[in-house]
Amino acid sequence: MPKAKWVFGGLVGAQALVAAATTVEDKTPRSVRIRFLRQAPAHEPITHEVTAVADSTSFSDRRVEAFSGGELVATTTVVFHRPDETPLGHQHTMPTVPAPDDSQGFAGAGFETIDLNDPPAHSLRTAPPSQRHWMSAPGTPEDDPLVNAAMLTMASDLFLVASAWRPVDGHSIIQVDQVMSFGLDFTVWFHHPVAIAGWHLLDVDTPSAANGRSLSLANWYRPDGELVASVALDSVMRVRQPPQT
Repeated sequence: MPKAKWVFGGLVGAQALVAAATTVEDKTPRSVRIRFLRQAPAHEPITHEVTAVADSTSFSDRRVEAFSGGELVATTTVVFHRPDETPLGHQHTMPTVPAPDDSQGFAGAGFETIDLNDPPAHSLRTAPPSQRHWMSAPGTPEDDPLVNAAMLTMASDLFLVASAWRPVDGHSIIQVDQVMSFGLDFTVWFHHPVAIAGWHLLDVDTPSAANGRSLSLANWYRPDGELVASVALDSVMRVRQPPQT
């Protein structure tokens, strides 16, 4: 398998979250919003500069700038909070899907994934602009909320953009020589603590693709049905021009 030329955007966001957390005490991540400005070369180290924007009893806001090769590649806003103790609450009901079966999983990028889609996620056959996967990150320590939040942030960027291509006849996100998709604005909201070493359902929908852009939305559920996080990804969506002869 060829080595990647660029650093995966979800990894940049996960690193920014961890960097921001080093400046905050006694609060947990509430949201991570990343604005991707340019691709970061895989052979260059990334440095993160954290600015404390605001602190209060309940919230802390941090701005993180990521630099690679002397250029600004992404800006991230991370909000930490101290959750309120309240009986108020509601959520979407988790879709009805088959229970996770360890024998059906495949490994990649540090995660185990079960593809629940028909046709499969990366098929060239047309399908509705949605996807569902069971995902886990075996070995992630359950007692470290920050590491779990960072792993979920990274996992959230793996499949969202792919759903935008499913209705496009003859194209798939895996056709890297024919199609182009990259994130512009990526946000993760955490509703409950995450233990990503166990299976979680990623339920993705792309309600709109237009004007060379696509918007994908997703929810993460535990097997017991609890909604633990929500995601939004605004992306570029283009067909590559064939080389001139």
